[in-house]
Amino acid sequence: MEYLDILNEKGEKTGIIKERTTVHTDGDLHGTSHVWIARISPETEKIQVLLQKRSKNKDSFPGCFDTSSAGHMEAGGTFSESAVRELKEELGLNAAKEELEYLFRIRIHREGFFYGKNFIENRITNVYLLKRSIDENKLTLQTEEIESVVWMDCDFVMKKLSEKDKGYCIEPEEFSRLCEILENKPSLIPR
Repeated sequence: MEYLDILNEKGEKTGIIKERTTVHTDGDLHGTSHVWIARISPETEKIQVLLQKRSKNKDSFPGCFDTSSAGHMEAGGTFSESAVRELKEELGLNAAKEELEYLFRIRIHREGFFYGKNFIENRITNVYLLKRSIDENKLTLQTEEIESVVWMDCDFVMKKLSEKDKGYCIEPEEFSRLCEILENKPSLIPR
């Protein structure tokens, strides 16, 4: 079982710890970390992000394209620790906290219905950029979480999100802010 710290609106731990499934049933505020991996396309010179295609067995958004790496902040942990842990678990990448560029924090609340149950996503997410170039062919994917990974142009993904394409479960506001940062500060993108 996975246990999560319940947070207040400032992102601080309240001292309450609950099991992950219960957190999503009750709609408790909790923490997650998103790590984006970006590059400049060698063919087109466009900004691209590495997206994971979620496993069809996931409890939320099965088979959808999602953040490069993402996960819950486990009880007792920190946002940056969860970011590093998820890179290792999902993609097989050994990264240090120093390789993460903190970009921003976003607050998300949405409700859905997955596998016949209500599912409430009520979270604070710290968004990071991995400051390292990677070879997607050398990644070790966590097959119970991820079906595959693919590079996609930022403008293509933005178009899919604006069309509300059900094949993408990326938060439009988060992705828009990410792309704006990468366009305005291309020096952040690993070369």
